[in-house]
Amino acid sequence: MSPKNGFTVDTFVNQRYVKSTWIAFFVLWILWGLVYFLRNVVGDNLVHDNRPETSSNNVTEPVTTKNTSWNARSGYHSRLQNAHRVLFENTLLLLSVLVLNTFGTGSNRAVMILTWIYLALTIIFAFSELGVDSRFFRLAYNAIIFAIALAIGGLAFSHGW
Repeated sequence: MSPKNGFTVDTFVNQRYVKSTWIAFFVLWILWGLVYFLRNVVGDNLVHDNRPETSSNNVTEPVTTKNTSWNARSGYHSRLQNAHRVLFENTLLLLSVLVLNTFGTGSNRAVMILTWIYLALTIIFAFSELGVDSRFFRLAYNAIIFAIALAIGGLAFSHGW
C-alpha cells in the first residue's frame, strides 16, 4: 500500500482512469506494430539494375547490388523508417513512465489526460515525418514529448512512491 494515497497496485490498476491510460498505450503500441510491418513491406535499399551484365562465360544476368550511396532521408521507405523511429522511441518512453506510475500507484486522472495528449501528439508527429524532414521540427516535438513524459514521471513520484 502506498503511504501517500492508500492504494495497492491491484486497487490502483482497477481504476477506470488507469485502465484508460493503458488503453492509450496499447493504441500507440498497435500503431508502432503497423508501421513496423509496413516499413518492411514498402521497400528495401537495394538497387535493381535491369541492364544485363556479361560474365566470364558470356551469360547475361540482371544485376542486383547493394546501394552504398543510399540516403536515409530519401524515398518513401526512409520516411516510413523515420515514422517507425518516432513511434518506437515514444512507445518505449511512455512505457517506462507508465510502469513507474503504475507500480508506484501514482496519479491516475492527470496521467490519463497526459497519456492521451501524448498519444495524439505522437500520432501527429509520426505521420508528419512522412511529409516533413526538418531538424527544427524534430527538436520541437521531441522537447514537447519529453516534457510530457517528465510530467508523468513527476506525477508518479509526487502522488505515489
